[in-house]
Amino acid sequence: IQNLMDDHTVEIEKIAVVINSNAIDMMEKDSEAAEFIEEFLEKDVEFNACSNSLENRGLEKEDVVEGIEIVNSGVGKLTQLQSKGHNYVEI
Repeated sequence: IQNLMDDHTVEIEKIAVVINSNAIDMMEKDSEAAEFIEEFLEKDVEFNACSNSLENRGLEKEDVVEGIEIVNSGVGKLTQLQSKGHNYVEI
């Protein structure tokens, strides 16, 4: 994310991250990635967590870093973002 933000050869209006499957563990408040996510939330990076993945991992909205949007499905959110002109990069 930071490399993309630092690349001045690319015009970026908005960065949106969609997290699903086992990567959803990174969204937990006590995860090693929580501070990283909070820093990017402060830089207006949008984070979305798949509600299906949360449910599959036994997590509730209260378990994730504050500021992360819970979406009905990760695939659905990706589809919405792409229809608005966002590019998809899988990491």
